[in-house]
Amino acid sequence: MYIEQIKNGKAFMEIVSEVSRHKPVVALKAGSSARGQAAAASHTGSLSGSYDVYIEAFRKSGVLLVHTLTGAFLAAEMLSHPKRYPKGRRAIVVTNAGGFAVLSSDYSERYGVKMIDLPDYLVKELDSFLPEFWNRGNPVDLLGDATEARFEKTFEVLAKNDALWDMCFIVGFPNNILSSEQLANQILKFSKSTDKRIIPTLLGGASMDRGRNILHAQNIPSFEELDMMYRVVGRLLYQIYRVKAQGVY
Repeated sequence: MYIEQIKNGKAFMEIVSEVSRHKPVVALKAGSSARGQAAAASHTGSLSGSYDVYIEAFRKSGVLLVHTLTGAFLAAEMLSHPKRYPKGRRAIVVTNAGGFAVLSSDYSERYGVKMIDLPDYLVKELDSFLPEFWNRGNPVDLLGDATEARFEKTFEVLAKNDALWDMCFIVGFPNNILSSEQLANQILKFSKSTDKRIIPTLLGGASMDRGRNILHAQNIPSFEELDMMYRVVGRLLYQIYRVKAQGVY
C-alpha cells in the first residue's frame, strides 16, 4: 500500500490487523518529513498526520513498513515465498568475495541481523575441504577462486547443521571459474535441503541475470544490491521481533 493519509484510523487498524494474520501487508508511508507532510496536504487536501503515530499503528496492526518503492516490491517478493519470515535472527553469510564479507558484517549489525559464531566442530568440518587460508569465521569467505563444488560442499555442511542458524545470506560475485547459472543451481539445491530461509544476492549487474532468472523461476527472490538485502530483511525481523536496530527506523 502507498499511504499519505488514513482518515479512519480505528477502522483501518481493525481491518488490517485481521488481514495481516493471513496475508502480509506492506506499506510505504509518504509524509515522514515536514515538507513531505505539506506536500501531502496540498495533494489530498488534508493533513497526513504524525509519522510516529503511523509507525506505531503499523506496528500494532502487523503492517510491514518500508521506506522505498524498491523496498516495497522486494519485501513483497520475499513474503510471497512459502517460507515467508525467517524463523529467527541467527544468520550465516557465505560469499566468494572478502570485501563483501566485511560489508555484510557491517550491514548485519546495522539492520538487526544476528551473525552467529561458528562452533569449533563446524569450522573443523569446513576445514576438511576449504583452502587452508579461509577465514574460519562468519561470514564464511570461500575466496575468489571458489568453484561450484566448493559452494556445494559448503551448503551441504550448513544444511546438515541448520539447527545453528535461521537464515543464510549468499553473496555471489562473478568470476571466470563460477557461472551465475552454476551458483543459482547450487542455491536451489541448498534451499530444498533445509526449511530455513536462503537469501541470495548476486552482484555483478547483467552478468548475473541468468542466475537470477533461474532463482526467480523457482520463487526464490534474489537481490542485486547488498545493502538492500540486509535493509529488507531488517524490516522483516523488526516486524516479528521488534529488535531496535540502527538502520531500521
